[in-house]
Amino acid sequence: MLSPSKFSFSLDPLNCNWRSVDPPLVWRTDPIVARVGDSVIIAGGACDFEDDPLAVEIYNLKTCAWCTGQSMPGNLKDSAASPWLSIATTTEKLIVADKQSGVTYWFDPETKSWSEPFVLDPCQPISSYHIGCSNNSLILVGVCRIEQAERVKVWRVDGEDLSCKEIGEMPQALVARLKSKSYENSPIDIRVTGNIVYVYNTWKAEEVVACELMGGGGCRWWSMRNVVAREEMVGERLVFSCSEVGIEELQKAIRLKNCRFEEVNC
Repeated sequence: MLSPSKFSFSLDPLNCNWRSVDPPLVWRTDPIVARVGDSVIIAGGACDFEDDPLAVEIYNLKTCAWCTGQSMPGNLKDSAASPWLSIATTTEKLIVADKQSGVTYWFDPETKSWSEPFVLDPCQPISSYHIGCSNNSLILVGVCRIEQAERVKVWRVDGEDLSCKEIGEMPQALVARLKSKSYENSPIDIRVTGNIVYVYNTWKAEEVVACELMGGGGCRWWSMRNVVAREEMVGERLVFSCSEVGIEELQKAIRLKNCRFEEVNC
């Protein structure tokens, strides 16, 4: 959570503990935020009155201090905010992709600099690019329109040439479940944790579609009801996250926050 007076964030899977620190120097309304190692990176999303809408600031979790990094690449000037960018993190880098073009960069918090651009190109007509990291490997989920049908495919991005290998396609029955009754053409987004990719409608996620990346190749698909989606949420943007949660985290949440958990049949 970001305000003019503080920046608050949580690093545990169920958000039981929050830290509040001084805000970054640049005021932002819709930045991308990611943790890479001991760095929390805030980039883009700056207000119009700021001198640099592409500004990058890094909060060091060890020193509890802010520093600046190289500004985001100029090619992202018209899309330097979270609704237009998809991000992924490895143990060492932040990866940022333009959802419309597939132009991608990575940011190294150690050198505080950006890479040269590369384009994610699986040689298919993708209209919307979304990235994530599964066990430190880059995953691309793309929305394609083939033979007048909207299709959602998954690729693994490998090698120095960043070649895209298709590993699965969402069944059309599940693609239909991502379409909102209120917003027929609403955009999708993804979240990835472990070997599971979650795909959801960014405006009204009545259901979330899950994809398990199988060890021997291929995917297993299913969907689940989103228990927090409500009719009165029409027009609001949903913030969705995921984490691998163990028994210790569940016990801590119950003990400290008196949380209740609801079983969802998939």
